[in-house]
Amino acid sequence: MTADLWALAAALVLASLQLTISSVLTLRQLGGAWVAGARDQPREVSGLSGRFVRAHRNLLEILPQFAAALFLVHASHTNGFLSIAGAWTFVVARIVYVPAYAFAPPGVRPLCWMAAQFGIFAILADLFY
Repeated sequence: MTADLWALAAALVLASLQLTISSVLTLRQLGGAWVAGARDQPREVSGLSGRFVRAHRNLLEILPQFAAALFLVHASHTNGFLSIAGAWTFVVARIVYVPAYAFAPPGVRPLCWMAAQFGIFAILADLFY
């Protein structure tokens, strides 16, 4: 398996870890009855728990773009240094994004998001080189 596909595997592990953290924090804040129930009354977690949940949702929004970019460079047989560097830039930025969202001062989280987006652009750049 190529280094950029290992980065995709790492991103999937990150998504699973974030889901686990979000689920545990939601359970602790909203209680087992609501979590196990039909959820007819929508509720949102708040505070630190809410930040972890929103960080996970944000990853789910951008993960398909990351996977699609890797698919394109592999399907076109143009994967190379840029796709490897871009894929790992994405993963590292998304790992840093989680604590940045939860604990960092304003402005740090958007920098992490931009770094991850830059990683996707770097992957796509391999299509042209």
